[in-house]
Amino acid sequence: MVVIKGFFDNVNHEWLMKMLAHDIADRKFLGIIGKFLKAGIMEDGRYLDSERGTPQGNGASPILANIYLHYVLDNWFDVIVRRQCRGESYLVRYADDFVCCFQKKYEAEVFRQRLEERFAKYGLELAEEKTRILEFGRFADEDRKRRGEGKPGTFDFLGFTFYCGADAKKRFFRCKVKTSRKKLCSKTKAMKEWIKSHRDMPLEWIFRMVNAKLRGHYQYYGVTDNMEEMCLYLHNTKMLLFKWLNRRSQRRSYTWEAFTKGLLRTFPLIRPQIRVSLLGR
Repeated sequence: MVVIKGFFDNVNHEWLMKMLAHDIADRKFLGIIGKFLKAGIMEDGRYLDSERGTPQGNGASPILANIYLHYVLDNWFDVIVRRQCRGESYLVRYADDFVCCFQKKYEAEVFRQRLEERFAKYGLELAEEKTRILEFGRFADEDRKRRGEGKPGTFDFLGFTFYCGADAKKRFFRCKVKTSRKKLCSKTKAMKEWIKSHRDMPLEWIFRMVNAKLRGHYQYYGVTDNMEEMCLYLHNTKMLLFKWLNRRSQRRSYTWEAFTKGLLRTFPLIRPQIRVSLLGR
């Protein structure tokens, strides 16, 4: 698991323009991008020059940042790193977060060192506190047991926690996922703040909006193995509704029975569903 420290603030303009010029022949278009990069930003009413980085909040920023990492990381990994590895190797990247997988531990360690050197050349730096080498995969559990060590570690990526598991009959290894604890807590906190600030609105509207938020959560997190965590998010939402709808006035509005058997039957909350299968079928 690798995270780049302050990536969007440290993109080197000179290198980025060279990368763009590799595929773009239109000099006028390149000039426009150059002006965009050097336009600067307004912060608290003050103008600040931007000598490096891509201005965030603009639609072109993530595109330019992805082009930068394509040349700095993706292309380098495919053309150089993978061909020099004796074992299997893979790279999975989304924006500035990425995971690199190596069959052999020593190749992962060598890559970590080479990656730091590669990033330094292009003005980037690893976030040390979020970057680590982890023993993971179908042999990790057996190997660690043989050495008298505990269970394989886990890692978080794109809001999910990835961990070593097995199929229902415990015959085959499976990489399993669940909503990361950090993301579940932040989503629950956001739901709490929303219900708290809108608790005086009409009930029909409140439940319609809560269901929209639940539906969005299920659409993203509704993957194989994650039903328990989605049900926990639904339970948290239920408890928050019970708490804050009872504070619409000085008098308590609902008992738990009246809330579950009355209000939730009138305005039912949608149940979680697995939207995406990770089983390959």
